[in-house]
Amino acid sequence: MSNDLEPPKSTLEVLRGSVEALLKVAGQEQNELAYGIGLPNYTVSRRQSGRSPWSFDEADAIARHFGIPTLTLLAGPEDACEAYASSRGSTVTRLIAVRNETPAPTEALAKPASTASPEPQRSEPAPALADDVTELPAPAPCVLCQLPATTALEGFPQHVSADECGAAARAAQPQESPAELQGNQESHHREPAPAPEPNESQKSRTSREQRPSGPRQERTDTKDAGVAFLRRNIQDALEQHNGDMEAAEAFLVRKAIPHAMELLDLTRRGGRYDVVAFPFLPDILRKPTKDKPDQIWEARPKWSRAWDSLPPGTHTVDELDVNGAYLSALKTHLPLGELTHSEGPIDTIKLRRSGFHLVTPGEWTHEHLPNPLGARDEDGPLWIGEPTLRNLNRAASEKYGRLCAPPEIHESWTSGSTEHLLEYARAALTEVRAEAIANDDTVAEEYVKAMYSKLVSTMGDSNYNRDLHRPDWMHIIRSQAFSNLWEKAFKAHAAGLHVVRVSGTDELHVIGDWRAAVTTGGRLLFPEGRGVTEIKPKNQRTITIGSEV
Repeated sequence: MSNDLEPPKSTLEVLRGSVEALLKVAGQEQNELAYGIGLPNYTVSRRQSGRSPWSFDEADAIARHFGIPTLTLLAGPEDACEAYASSRGSTVTRLIAVRNETPAPTEALAKPASTASPEPQRSEPAPALADDVTELPAPAPCVLCQLPATTALEGFPQHVSADECGAAARAAQPQESPAELQGNQESHHREPAPAPEPNESQKSRTSREQRPSGPRQERTDTKDAGVAFLRRNIQDALEQHNGDMEAAEAFLVRKAIPHAMELLDLTRRGGRYDVVAFPFLPDILRKPTKDKPDQIWEARPKWSRAWDSLPPGTHTVDELDVNGAYLSALKTHLPLGELTHSEGPIDTIKLRRSGFHLVTPGEWTHEHLPNPLGARDEDGPLWIGEPTLRNLNRAASEKYGRLCAPPEIHESWTSGSTEHLLEYARAALTEVRAEAIANDDTVAEEYVKAMYSKLVSTMGDSNYNRDLHRPDWMHIIRSQAFSNLWEKAFKAHAAGLHVVRVSGTDELHVIGDWRAAVTTGGRLLFPEGRGVTEIKPKNQRTITIGSEV
């Protein structure tokens, strides 16, 4: 009997149900389907678990894989399985019986499932209910859902409809007996016996013992597992292309996005938080039209110093390049779940939250340093990400010389956050990148670069990455890269260098001996090299104040 109160299933739910049923009827594993439709196994797992949606093109590929029309696939599990069985000149029950090596119908009827509740044996066979449908003398496992069925189709135990399978599943769920319910109600009303007041040491020990102890998985090897995964991909690509480095590099760059998602899954095993692929998004993160951006201002720098603010004379300008800017920016405070709204000021550092804030920034009047807000021409309130807010607050602090007034926060969209969400993936990419540079391996270097750059650019709203839809992460990671560059510019100025130009994520031009510049702790401010913590010189030019560059 169908339940008319149940809401209709969405097309995606129907599709997932059809795929699951077809795999059972066809006797296939999920990895076989993944190979057949040209997707990684982890992607199929994401699609089926609801962490990412199937696309129309993928639905067509699934239908071709099973040899049925796409509309039949979308009609539901029953129609899809019948079409698949018909295309092979058989029936659903026969295919499942052959795959499970089900005994003959007479044997199946003679051996009811041990889990089924016994019923009185009938002296006469039940009359036929419909064509090829008979009533069983005793319940037997349905060949579709494995739950007790009282009818048989073509001699095999089976529920007549999908609704009956659903009803059997609901009936199989454990329920409390009236005696248990009464006992539970009495236990709620029973007054607890008085206990002596524990001392302070007992209180702390009790609180520790009562903490929920969920299963924990050792995570010390997740970075190493990511490194092994990347090395294996590079080696496999070279072997597949017979050592042709250009062909292997092109292949790996094409696979950068799915490989980056697989790396995230691999390095998130045992993590405390489940990554939400498609959380609720406030309107500030939604594009008003396809060609217009959302409301988040990322504070991308594009600044050149006025020549008349430099000391007179002839100067050598060193054009420096920041290595792996987006790779380093993966270490940032990312919101874990859905963003929630709040009014007025909020201390995200103390509350361990991250998100976006509508602020009115303080006035910036310094010609020798770029504005932490980047190249912004308009005045008034604007929405900024967490890295930009923290950068403005640092600039307004005593440590930075109170360069501006602190921003006034009007409202925020934030969530609980962590700085380590992508840390193992970042560490694995960093290690393989360092190996590639040391070995002059351009294939591995370009592969790693494509992975982290494409991951950041497609995790927001892109047809190239359907596994992750986090525009909040994209904005925050990009803002972190811009904030890191501003931080380097400020430290260069504090070390006595003249900052001439700051642009993009990695362009920093200075006047002075940057190789000898040190931090307040005595360490080199800009160690030279190609590592992510080092600076690479790109070019030099000479300027004379009063003339054009």
